[in-house]
Amino acid sequence: MPASDLLQKRLGAGFAGLAVVTWMLLVFGSTVRVHGAGLSCPDWPLCFGELVPVFNFQVFLEWGHRVLAGTISVGFLALGVAVLANPERRRKHGAIVLAASIVLVAQIVLGGLTVLHLLAFWSVTLHLLFGNAFMALLVVLAVRLRGAAPVALGAARGAAIAVAVAVVVQMALGGLVSSNYAGLACTEWPTCSDGVWFPSLDGIVGLHLLHRLGAYTVLAAAVAFAWTGRASGGAAAAFAVLGLVLAQVTFGVATVLLSMPVELQILHAAMAHLLVATLAWVHAR
Repeated sequence: MPASDLLQKRLGAGFAGLAVVTWMLLVFGSTVRVHGAGLSCPDWPLCFGELVPVFNFQVFLEWGHRVLAGTISVGFLALGVAVLANPERRRKHGAIVLAASIVLVAQIVLGGLTVLHLLAFWSVTLHLLFGNAFMALLVVLAVRLRGAAPVALGAARGAAIAVAVAVVVQMALGGLVSSNYAGLACTEWPTCSDGVWFPSLDGIVGLHLLHRLGAYTVLAAAVAFAWTGRASGGAAAAFAVLGLVLAQVTFGVATVLLSMPVELQILHAAMAHLLVATLAWVHAR
């Protein structure tokens, strides 16, 4: 194998590893949130005016989240420069590197705004969306640099796009539910409360119910993807997506019925981020 091809595959492996660490960061961010540690460092980019503050558990969570985010940024800078340094790689992959760079900068700014605006719902939700977008772009870079064989989705292509769109909308709704503390606005399932399915579509109850409807939409799209893709080259990917969606819905239902235990909230978030990464891999191929 030519040295240039070997380097490109290594760069692809580097981006794949960075995508995994970014998934860990997203799960870490969810851990920070469910432990109420989002404002444990009241300033930004420092923490209590110091690079390394005095720690308690919550400060350690918030500070550790920032350190891991900074480490990922440095790793991306190194890999991005390596891609752009070669004219051929720059021509093929430069646009994605640029897009990921823009998303990363926006994500860093949103991280600061989330603290400075005291966990405002809009900053928390956008921070979540941009974090997942950055991870997805890392997955795309990893697939393209490693030259993975393309998968023919055939008739399943439309369903695959529908799943991706539904997941983006559902991720935004999930961020709004979390940032507006609407997770237990409905305490029953499949009904909302007192045996009523739709007691109100206003306020946090309406937000919670929209998130449920979004979950049903994602599930329907995933079933359609698995059904239409069952005889194509993407059958394994389609059923993997369906399995992740089913697990995600299960965790979501259990989170409500068990009154939002921390562990299930984190699992629910982790599965959502894994679903985004998987869909990015499917579409990149």
